[in-house]
Amino acid sequence: MTKVTLTVLLACVMVACTNSSQVQRQTEQYRFENIAPSQIPARVLNHAAATFPGSSVSRIGQNAIMGYEVALTNRWELYYNPMGDFLYKQYDEGEDDRPIPISSLPQNILDWIAANYPGLSIVWAEVDDDEYEVYLSDGTELYFDLRGRFIKAERDDVPVDPASLPAAILSYIQTNYPNAQIIKAELDDNYYEVYLDNGFELYFDLNGNFLGLDVSDRPVDINSLPAPIISYVNQNYPTETIVEAEIDDNMYEIGLSNDVDLYF
Repeated sequence: MTKVTLTVLLACVMVACTNSSQVQRQTEQYRFENIAPSQIPARVLNHAAATFPGSSVSRIGQNAIMGYEVALTNRWELYYNPMGDFLYKQYDEGEDDRPIPISSLPQNILDWIAANYPGLSIVWAEVDDDEYEVYLSDGTELYFDLRGRFIKAERDDVPVDPASLPAAILSYIQTNYPNAQIIKAELDDNYYEVYLDNGFELYFDLNGNFLGLDVSDRPVDINSLPAPIISYVNQNYPTETIVEAEIDDNMYEIGLSNDVDLYF
């Protein structure tokens, strides 16, 4: 490798490190510090309770610039400005994204969006260790690197407020799963994905017609297992007992007392 190539490579690394350090310093001022419920406007708590009446507050954060962050036990996070006006909500996927003010986005990102998505507005912005994530008013998600260069656009898995789902979907769930709560809903291209607190994932078309379901990690009462499963265990493992059972990915997973796992 030539000296010139090494010099260019080193310069690129230094620029990348500088950009990362600058963004890190900038976003530090937007972190939410934990506070007590008594320290936020009552309208914030009232709005959160009305938005997700079946959930409760697990954590509240405050930032002088960003406002308030309210995390609920159903894993939804709601954000409000310093005056208590609602801004945005998102489902916590366990990622390390940090909300930032739209005004703090690099100018080249703002210029790119204005040129490529005229007529749309930015409703939310986040940053993680190596990219910006910008959400537009039509549900489009745009990704940029730390230098503000466009990476990709996505419209998959757009979060949907459960209360705004088509009436046909809400009616189907109420009829078939009256004791379940909706914890998350998404719009993925041409269908809705609705996640219930009993482990069921339901799929509907854009008109609200039921398409199918998936089941993930749903505990099952051992006494309610299908007879063929009980018969198989008794015949093949006569000295063992079933100690646990669940449904995952549309299969029964059975745990025996000898630590053997069976799948049906």
